[in-house]
Order: sequence, then C-alpha cells, then structure tokens
Amino acid sequence: MKRTHLVALSACAVACFPSSARADQHITDAFAMQQEGATLTQVREELDAHAGDAAVDFALGAVDFLIAGEKLIQRCYQHGFMSTFGQIAPMTGGRASFLMWMANDNPKETTVADIEVALEEWIEHLEKAERTLAGVAGEFVCPIDLNAIRFDINADGETTAAESLRGFFALLPPQRLWVDGRMEVSDLVPEDLVVAFDRGDASWLRGYCHLLMGVGEWMLAHDASELFDHTGHIFFPKAKIKYDFLPYSTWSLERVTGVPTPAPFDFTDVLAFFANMRLPVDEPVRMSLALEHFQNTIVYGKDMWSHYDRETDNDREWIPNPKQTAAIHDVVVDVTMREAWLLFLDEVDDLLNGRKVLRFWRGDGSKGIDVVKVFREPRDFDLIFWIQGAAAAPYLREGEFTEPGTWAQLQEALDRRVFRFSFWFN
Repeated sequence: MKRTHLVALSACAVACFPSSARADQHITDAFAMQQEGATLTQVREELDAHAGDAAVDFALGAVDFLIAGEKLIQRCYQHGFMSTFGQIAPMTGGRASFLMWMANDNPKETTVADIEVALEEWIEHLEKAERTLAGVAGEFVCPIDLNAIRFDINADGETTAAESLRGFFALLPPQRLWVDGRMEVSDLVPEDLVVAFDRGDASWLRGYCHLLMGVGEWMLAHDASELFDHTGHIFFPKAKIKYDFLPYSTWSLERVTGVPTPAPFDFTDVLAFFANMRLPVDEPVRMSLALEHFQNTIVYGKDMWSHYDRETDNDREWIPNPKQTAAIHDVVVDVTMREAWLLFLDEVDDLLNGRKVLRFWRGDGSKGIDVVKVFREPRDFDLIFWIQGAAAAPYLREGEFTEPGTWAQLQEALDRRVFRFSFWFN
C-alpha cells in the first residue's frame, strides 16, 4: 500500500475516534516509554507534541510536578541525604529500610549553600508545574499508572525498575488491619494503581504546588547555617560543618549499648537538633511569599471539591466524592468527612487572611495569635520557645477565635487519621 493511502487511512481513523480516546493513547504511550528506560523529561517531550487536549495538558502539568520532585531527589542522592539513617537501619529493626531507595555510597560534600540551591531549583520547577496546570481547561479523564512512574534518581540519563514508585512503595511498611477479629497484612499501596485523574485533580495538584512552594519559601527565608554547623552530619554523610569532630563520635550510644557503635551521629546530636532549632530570618520577603502560597493552597483546596461534587461517574478516583470510591484500597470519603474537611479549610482560610486569630495555649485566653502577622512581620524562629509559647508574644491580639471544636470534629470524622488524610487532601 502506498504511503499516501496509509496517511489517509490514519487521518480517517483519528477522525473517527473521540479526542479523549486519542488523548488516552498518547498519555499511555508516553508513560510506557519509561518501561524502556525513558526519563520524565523524555515523557514530557512526547506529551508536548500532543498539547492542546485537556487530558494531555494535565499530564504535562503532572509530569512537570514529578520532574520538580525528581530534581530534588537527584540533589538528595548526590549529597546522600538521609543515607546516614540507612546505616543505622539494623539498630531500628529495619524501619529505615525505605531510605535505601535513594541511598548513595559515594555522596558529595554538603554545605548550607547546596541545600539552598536545591530548594530554589525545587521551587522554580514547582512554579513551572503550576503554570502548566493553570492552562488546563475543560473536563477530562487522564489515566496514569502511578506504580510505573520512574525517577532518574542518580541522574544517569535513564530509568530502571528500581527507580520506580513501585520500587519505593515496596519498601514501605505494610498495612495492618483488624478484620473479623484477625490481623490482615497487605501492601500499603496496591500493585495495580491506575488513577483516572479528572478536572478536580488539576485544582488539587495546583494546591499541592502552592503548599510545597510555601514550605520551600519558609525554609529559604531562614538562615540555617548555625544549626547545620551543629547537626548537619545527622542528615548528610559528608556535611561540611564547623564542628568536624562530631560525625561518628557516638559516646552516649556506646554507653547505652556497651559496645562501639559505628553510627554517623549520636543520640545527643538529635537532641541538639530539636532543642537548638533557632533560625534567624535573613530573607523576610520570602515569608510573605510563603503566606501567599499557603493562601492559594486553600483556594484550590476548596475549588477541587467544587469539581468533585459535580462528578457522577465512579472511575478509579484519586479523591472521591461521597458517592465514589478511591482507586487506592477502595477508600470511601463520606459526607461527614467531606464536611469536616471543608470546615477545616474555612477555618484555615480565616486564619491566613486575618479574619480570625489562632487560639493560644497559654495566658488567660483573651488573646490569640495573628497568623498573618507571623508571616508579614517575621522574627527569628525558635522551636522550643514556640512550643512553650513565649515566641508568640509579638503576635498576640484580641479578635474572633477559630471554632473550638473544629479539630475534634475533624479527628472524629477522619477516624483519627487526620495527618494521613491531610497529605492526601492537601
């Protein structure tokens, strides 16, 4: 058959299939490239050739988000971040084994400047992802096999099965549930995890971008040099710190165990990390940027539910409405859970916009914390003084308090799994 006839037949076939079906195939084909070692950047290039369809545009934004994470993971790998905990895995009964996913036996020397560069790069890529997602228009369905996604952890230009999300999920502790009076053990994340992302998930992911950018800006607003000089060796095997006699000097552990312990840090180092977490503010403008990102997190957190509530299908949902089930472990989000979460978002929205003050855990109860002022007029951060309450003094004022039962209602509605659902819902 002549080439012109093949082209004509292909054009006819494309015209006969709905755009959603063609988009599904483009997305599937692009991600399938990773099974042959393709990187996320190559996946994005393939998707970009078919941009303009809402599903493909979402996939592009999702890949940009994944690339932001990949770049951060690569920085972590290069510097051996948390590899120190892998070295003490036998002492923890193997609980730190999941850190081996990106362990590096030959890490680079690490300074505070290296951490700042990694954070700045992370924020830059998250901004790109958010901009891409902002261009997603209209309803769509975008199926993605999450387990098959791979990261080029060691930045060698290709991906392997060991660098896949499935490889990471397999290292996580299993899920243990009591069913009919007996313990059932299963993978925390199922092996078959294809999620049909939709319009609400675009808002969800935009919210997550802003949440993470807010965290990054908060971190960059503070100078961690002194803290790093005292405790950087906890997290980085080759931390370039002022007190270079601290790494692998484990006097307190040796007194507890009675034998020499080849650990990269001591129990007293961990104590020093938390007890002396004092971070001077050296870039206050970044605190204002962090506030804006957190405010936008709430905006998109509410917007995603406006889309979820209108859905009538039940197709491998990422976050389901009360009439749907989730793709992961068939989780159901009932009406009580949804309403409790939306109430929580309203309360946080009021706090981040200065309409209410946060209830203060000390004093006579007449004043609360002005959260907006914490970001607009930042002072040096001191973890212990914040826990104690003294650090809140410059931010106390009278005003309308958040509802006293909001947190308790959220705890009850989510069956005391607030933090797990918070990571999911953002």
